[in-house]
Amino acid sequence: MAHRSERVALHNTSEWEAQVSPRSPRDTPQAPPPANPGDVRVREAYTEGPGGRMSPLAARRVAIPDLYCPFDPAVHPEAAQVHAESVAWALAMGLAPDEKQVKALHRAKVGWLVGRAFPIADHMVALQIAADWTTLFCLIDNHIESIRGPALSHVYLKGLLNVFREGAAPLIVDPFSQAFRDLRERMLLVKVPAWIERFGEQLERLFRTFVDEAKYRQLEAVPELVKYRKMREVSVGLYFGFRLGELTDRISLPHHVREHSVVRSLESKASYIVGLANDIYTIEKEMAKGEVNNMVLVLMHEENLNFEQALARAVELHDAETREYSALTLRLPSFSKEIDDDLRRYVDVLSSMISGHRSWATETTRYRGLDDSGIFRG
Repeated sequence: MAHRSERVALHNTSEWEAQVSPRSPRDTPQAPPPANPGDVRVREAYTEGPGGRMSPLAARRVAIPDLYCPFDPAVHPEAAQVHAESVAWALAMGLAPDEKQVKALHRAKVGWLVGRAFPIADHMVALQIAADWTTLFCLIDNHIESIRGPALSHVYLKGLLNVFREGAAPLIVDPFSQAFRDLRERMLLVKVPAWIERFGEQLERLFRTFVDEAKYRQLEAVPELVKYRKMREVSVGLYFGFRLGELTDRISLPHHVREHSVVRSLESKASYIVGLANDIYTIEKEMAKGEVNNMVLVLMHEENLNFEQALARAVELHDAETREYSALTLRLPSFSKEIDDDLRRYVDVLSSMISGHRSWATETTRYRGLDDSGIFRG
């Protein structure tokens, strides 16, 4: 692992518009020899060792613990149809170029995840947009992991951002640029004032975080806890769901309500809760492929824990955050009857995302080992 001073230095290099200089393997900071289970070289701990043998952590089979969730799950009655149409859309965009990948999309059940996040949505056009976006989000998340280095990731993602925000011609014409252009046009047709701008702001935050994650992968350094929490809150993607709820459930909150400290805290906690759950569910396969951006690994390094202790600690953090979130939903601010009704519906969407992700995680192949398609990997 990188020394703490090296990790702090890395923390200060995340500027979206800054020049990103890729580093060769010989420039990668060398870790000290392991002193305990919480201080191990990332390459040796999570990838194949000499002779093709898997190291103890990389080969570990993980029994996923039960996570606390007080919210009753529900699912939209049209979830199956929405999912089928989303797979067809991905095929039309060229995002699933062969039958093997089409089958992987079907098994991932992304439409069901969206159906659980918005179980009472009455705007079917918006619900389909939400499902298509979520499918694209999962695919671009994995695609960026395959791009070598933060510099190339930065250039590629900035091009996609311009396609979405401005309708600009893409730097690289590929299925992802085509999909972003298509979603932009369909979102504009829904005609919610300033909505594209708000969604674009979240997209820029996500792309910054993707580049940050790429830096840690290149350095083979596990992020420090403070930095990783901020990254994970964004990279899990819930903020897009928050914005999509304005379309699917016709929720309209004034700017001062969206910016209220309690509302912002609920959004942050919901994102962190799902990010923690996601990291717990995916830890086995992320160790197998050498991923460094995972809370369990962060806790091993940050708190000097062995694997079992770090996994238990991640569960403890998840459950504590969930209880705090649940308590906060009972202390919503009051504005007016109409606004209060919309705010309650908005918080219901946040809670549905927490319970929906938990239910979906037991149904999808996305979290069950390494998907043989290579499409959905955590």
